[in-house]
Amino acid sequence: MELNKNILAISILSATLVGCGGGSSSSSSDDDTTTPVAGTPDFVTCNADETICTLEGTIDQDFTLESGIEWRLGGFTVVGSGGSVLADAAAVTAAKEAGVTLTIEPGVHVKAFSTGALLVTRGSKLMAEGTAAQPITFSSIQDEDFDGLGEWGGVIVQGFAPQYGPGDTGACFGSGTVCNVEGEGGDEVGNFGGNEPADNSGVIKYVRIAEGGKVAGPNNEINGLTLQGVGHGTTVEYVQVHNNLDDGVEWFGGTVNAKYLVLTGNDDDDIDFDEGFKGNIQYAIIRKNPALVAPSGSNDPRGIEANSSDDEYVPQTEGALANITLVGAFMSNDEPAMRLRGALTANVYNTVSYGFEHCVRIDDANTDKDNGTGSTVAGVDGIDELSDVTLNNVIGNCGDLGADEFYEERTEDAGSNNGYDNTVVIDSAGALANSSATVTQMDFAEVDNGSGFAFDNTTYIGAVEPGTSEADAWWAGWIIEGSLDDIETQDPTFDPTPAD
Repeated sequence: MELNKNILAISILSATLVGCGGGSSSSSSDDDTTTPVAGTPDFVTCNADETICTLEGTIDQDFTLESGIEWRLGGFTVVGSGGSVLADAAAVTAAKEAGVTLTIEPGVHVKAFSTGALLVTRGSKLMAEGTAAQPITFSSIQDEDFDGLGEWGGVIVQGFAPQYGPGDTGACFGSGTVCNVEGEGGDEVGNFGGNEPADNSGVIKYVRIAEGGKVAGPNNEINGLTLQGVGHGTTVEYVQVHNNLDDGVEWFGGTVNAKYLVLTGNDDDDIDFDEGFKGNIQYAIIRKNPALVAPSGSNDPRGIEANSSDDEYVPQTEGALANITLVGAFMSNDEPAMRLRGALTANVYNTVSYGFEHCVRIDDANTDKDNGTGSTVAGVDGIDELSDVTLNNVIGNCGDLGADEFYEERTEDAGSNNGYDNTVVIDSAGALANSSATVTQMDFAEVDNGSGFAFDNTTYIGAVEPGTSEADAWWAGWIIEGSLDDIETQDPTFDPTPAD
C-alpha cells in the first residue's frame, strides 16, 4: 500500500521544496513532530504538512517510500513477520503468503534516529533500486556530512536460504524445510534460514548505508548490511557501506552474490562471510579510514574475513572473490588485509592489498580447541583440518613484509603469480597503475550455488580497470561525495612499516 492520495498529491507538490537523494535534511515545514495521519497505516506518522514521515513498528502491508518526502526510522522497523519461530512446513508457507514488499523509490534518503534499524524478515522483500543519478541513502538523522559512527542500527535482510551450524552440525533445516536461526543484532532481529538457495529477498542496488553499527550487546552488533540466510534470487549490486562501527557487509550463510561494493571507513571488517555462506563477490573497493589511530573496542579491522575454526567451525563455508582493492589505514594493529580462517573454501583472484600490516593470513582449523593434542594433521599440533584457499594474481605492499614473507603460515602454497610489490600505485579512479596490474586471463572458479553466476574473467588486478578515468569509474557519481578522495597512493615508494 502506498500513501493515500492526499499525501501523494502533497508530496508531488512539495518535491521541489524538499531535498531528497544526496542528503538534504531540509523540510518545507519547521514542524517535524510526527503524528498519525488518517488513512495511513499504523506504522506511519507524519508532520503537519506531511513532508516528513516516520516509520516504526511492523510494516504489515505492501508500502512505498515515495520520493519528495523525508523518511525517517523512529525505531526498530520490521518488514513482515517471517522472523518469528516457524514450527513446521505449514508455518513456512503461511509466512510466505503473508510476506510484504517495502519499495523505496530512487533518490529517497532514509534518516534514522539512534534507535532506528530496518529489518526485512524472510518471506518479505526490500525493493530498493536506486540509480547512479539517484541513489537511495540510509544514514543517521544527526547531521548531513556522513561522518558519524554507530549512530543508528543498519539494514538487516533475512531469507529462507540455508545456514550451517557451528561444529560441523550441518544445515539447520536437517531433513525437513524448517529452520529457525537466531539472528545477530539484538532481541528484535528474530529468526532466519530455510532450505531454499534461490530464495528472493528483493533488490538492493545503488544503495548507500552510512553511520550505522549501533551495538546491541556484547558480540552482538549490527553491520551496515547484514545478510542472514539470503538467497541468490536477491540482487545486491552497487552498494556502499560507509563509517559503520561494525562490519560493512556480513553474510550469515545464504547464497546471495554481490558485485560492485564500496566499503569505506568501516571500523571492523568490510567483507565477512561464515555459517556456510556459498557465494561470489566481484569488484569491491575497501578503504579504511586513514585518520584512524586505533579501532573501537575489540574491533579487529580487516578488509576481508572468513571464519570456520574453533567455535565457528563450519567447513561448508565457501566463497569466491575477484577484483578486490584493499587499502588500509597504515595503523599498527597486526591485522591483515585478508584473514581466511579455518576449514573453509576460498578462491581469490586478481586482488591487491596496500597499507595493512599484513596482506594475507591463512589459518587452518582447530576444531577441538586443544593446541597440544587431538591433531589430525601429521606433525602439526592443534591443527585438525587444513583450509582450502587458492590465491591467483594476488599482490600487495603491506607492513614490513619482504618478498618471501608476503604470506603467513601456509599462504605460500595457496596459488601462483602472487607476491609483494613495493611499487603498488593506486590512482584516483581506484585502479592499480603499476606494471603488475595487467595479467594473463584465467578462468575464475565460481562457487556453484545454483545461481548460474559467472565472473568476468578480467585481465587486470584490482577493482577498476587500469586506464579508467575517475569520472568513468563504476563507482563515480553515486557514492558518498568525498569518501574515496584519498584512495590514490601519494607516494609509490611509501614504506608502510609500522612505527615502533
